[in-house]
Amino acid sequence: MKDRLTGGSTSRTVIKLVIASIIVGAVFSFFRIGVREFWSGVFENVRDLVGTLGESFGEIALTLGTYLLIGAGVVIPIWLISRLLSSRK
Repeated sequence: MKDRLTGGSTSRTVIKLVIASIIVGAVFSFFRIGVREFWSGVFENVRDLVGTLGESFGEIALTLGTYLLIGAGVVIPIWLISRLLSSRK
């Protein structure tokens, strides 16, 4: 069942999901599309917290984290549904 769900190596699947989530998150951010307004303001709270640090590293980490979370909100449910549907064959 594990191989059916992950499609092979777990670590490889996780890496693919992280990359896909970052790309989808970047595209969604570019078009200002949120996943249900990013869980009702979580993004603003995280941005405020990291913004108070005022460092470039914090801004880069926040941007990548934001892309990851927004993308994961789209990529992971689609991936899970496709895996569950393909396991019925």
